[in-house]
Amino acid sequence: MNYKSIAKPSIAAVLALTTALGVAWARPSTASLPAQTSGAEQTLTGTVGDSKCKGQTLDRKNVTLLSCTYLCTHSEHRDYVLVTRDALYVLDGHRNELDKFGGGRATITGRVDGNTVLVDSVSSVKKQG
Repeated sequence: MNYKSIAKPSIAAVLALTTALGVAWARPSTASLPAQTSGAEQTLTGTVGDSKCKGQTLDRKNVTLLSCTYLCTHSEHRDYVLVTRDALYVLDGHRNELDKFGGGRATITGRVDGNTVLVDSVSSVKKQG
């Protein structure tokens, strides 16, 4: 079997696919941008994370969501974000309060402007029941 005759078309196909998908992957996702009225005050509940990890765990040993969020927001100067079921919001303000909820769930009240929340208050999630 001649592997060189198989390898060249395979490599070309992979490169073409990577190029085609790269354009789609490079586009910003509109699914994460909420359609909110500019300046409207809202109360949102979700996971407080950072703009790098977006409230998800990474495969690193001995790293929790809290420590990852704290490291990214302080050492790397990333923004805090709130990840809800429907959207991802960049949180602006009250960083000392957000430190307490990094990697966990919180209720945020603030003025929503596009995908940014100007934070007025941060509180624990109230249990229903």
